[in-house]
Amino acid sequence: LKEDPNYIPTLEDEVEAQRQAMVKKLRDSGKKGTPVTEETFREWQERKRAKHREQVKKKVEAELKKKKGGKGLAVLSGRDLYEYKKELFKDDDDALAVVEEEEQVEAVAQKVETDLFLEGDDDDLPSDLEDD
Repeated sequence: LKEDPNYIPTLEDEVEAQRQAMVKKLRDSGKKGTPVTEETFREWQERKRAKHREQVKKKVEAELKKKKGGKGLAVLSGRDLYEYKKELFKDDDDALAVVEEEEQVEAVAQKVETDLFLEGDDDDLPSDLEDD
C-alpha cells in the first residue's frame, strides 16, 4: 500500500510508526516494561483518583478563598462536582413513574383527538353546519 504513488499517510499510520519505534527502542535497551496485573492496575487507578480528588479539592478551596467567594463550585466539571460532593446528586425514585404517566396521558390525548375530530373531508356535513 505504501508503494502506491498516490498513497497519503494517515494519522493512524503515524501513530503506529511511533509505537513501533518505541517498542524497538525498549527492546534494544534490554528493559522490560512493568507487567500489568489486576492488582497493579487497581493500585495505579486508586493513586490516580486520589491525586485527582486532591486537585479538585484545591481548585474549589482556591476559588472560595477569593474575594466575594469567586465562582465556588462552578469551576468544576460535572464529574468533578459529583466526586467532590455526591450528596448534591440525588436520584429521584419517582422519575420513571412520572415519565410513564406522561406517556399514558399523551396516548389518551391522541386517542381523544382521533375520536372527537373528523378525519377526512367535511363534504358529508349538511350545508347549514359548514363554515362560510
